[in-house]
Amino acid sequence: MSSVVPNPPNSRSRGNSTLSDSSDRQPRNSTSAAAISATAAAPTPTPTVSVSRTVPIPCQIRVDRCRRLPEFGPTLLFFSGGSAIRELSRVLKSYTHNSVHLITPFDSGGSSAEIRRAFDMLSVGDLRNRLLALSDESALGNPEVTALFSYRLDKERAEVARAQLKELLSGRHPLASAVSMPMRSILLSHLRWFASRMPSDFDLRGASVGNLIITGCFLEHDNDIVTAIYLIWTLLGAKGSVRPLTGANLHIRTYYEDGTEEVGQHRMGKARTGRKSKIVKLDLVEQLRQPSANDADRQEAQDCDVDLVSAELIASADLITYPMGSFFSSVLVNLLPQGVGRAIVKRNCPKIYIPNTGDDPEMHGYSLLECALLVIDLVRKDAGRAPITDILQYILVDTRNCHYCVPVEKEKIAEMGITLIDVQLVEDEDCIDPYHAGTSLLDNVQLDEDDYCSPSSGKKHFLSPSKVLEVCLTLGS
Repeated sequence: MSSVVPNPPNSRSRGNSTLSDSSDRQPRNSTSAAAISATAAAPTPTPTVSVSRTVPIPCQIRVDRCRRLPEFGPTLLFFSGGSAIRELSRVLKSYTHNSVHLITPFDSGGSSAEIRRAFDMLSVGDLRNRLLALSDESALGNPEVTALFSYRLDKERAEVARAQLKELLSGRHPLASAVSMPMRSILLSHLRWFASRMPSDFDLRGASVGNLIITGCFLEHDNDIVTAIYLIWTLLGAKGSVRPLTGANLHIRTYYEDGTEEVGQHRMGKARTGRKSKIVKLDLVEQLRQPSANDADRQEAQDCDVDLVSAELIASADLITYPMGSFFSSVLVNLLPQGVGRAIVKRNCPKIYIPNTGDDPEMHGYSLLECALLVIDLVRKDAGRAPITDILQYILVDTRNCHYCVPVEKEKIAEMGITLIDVQLVEDEDCIDPYHAGTSLLDNVQLDEDDYCSPSSGKKHFLSPSKVLEVCLTLGS
């Protein structure tokens, strides 16, 4: 099996990839701090024990307890980017307000690409997406703000998009006027910061207004993405923590089995269309330009570090999740920053991988076990030869009702010491009747790789967010 290697040995680090918080910028009196440190009594360490229990999956009592008191819910941590767990996040806030979402900032598609080109900043699109999913949708929330953030300018005509932005800036646009004061004034202030610094050749077609507001907030606060995200998090009333995994402004370089390479997250995963072969390796580079035949022009791979606060969030997780999403560009890429693997291994909590149902082009050529081994290998690149159970303990599937585009190989997974949790992950009305003749025939044939993706199997492509969360809440609470 090909291994995923984060960087070649001679890679170098690009600048400061650690995000700053506002507290980091406050002046400190080092003399006073030293005096306090010297005189203060050493804190008494809190005793800890390791507890093991046998629980049903899912445990309805634990799930109901979270539903009743979501403000005291468990800290479920998700390594992800993209929109694959958007609906899961919307449901999640009904069970816990303490979830953690560490987002990869390397997206190079959509309106995020234009913002990155113009302002040399990390991607904000996936951050906005997750903040919206976690936003307060109750009567106490701000649905008008959510509607404004979700709006996109005209995708086809540049002149129409510019006219729409002008109308928003004036406050006359229906989505802007619907937001009550002073919230409207705050949001339009950030949008004006963006507009006043927007390059003349900026392409507004299809731009997300939420992305533009976050960018304006970023520019207004000394290019500090953490402050920008915190302010937007507050305005939206998000029920969970959302943070970039690293502050590094880099792009993904993908290596394929046929020897070709591509730069850019938006170019990945063309294997199933016949354009590309199996993905075998990822690393990170500075510029969004494609590899050339000239070795002198080849970009050097870049190292980056996990943000210190993100590492602390990993250290406090009740459950670490490698969730659904494009396998390489949304899941594995989270493991590239140095320090992530060490933080995962150090945290003693359940760790679970939830593979994609349906077709994920980025999983082309791999079995489910091989995908799990890629996660393990990439964590070990940073953490050393850690035990498998310190990295991954569970894989969550529903082989009866869902179809997977890769072989599941239950016996081989068990031999690795990983527990396969094979339970219902679709809504009750979508379950396959085990007594149906067609279903029993399907269960008794050996499917090849293409058959796993065949719609004729009658199995589902989409998981129920509630069913997935019932398992995660059981393990994490």
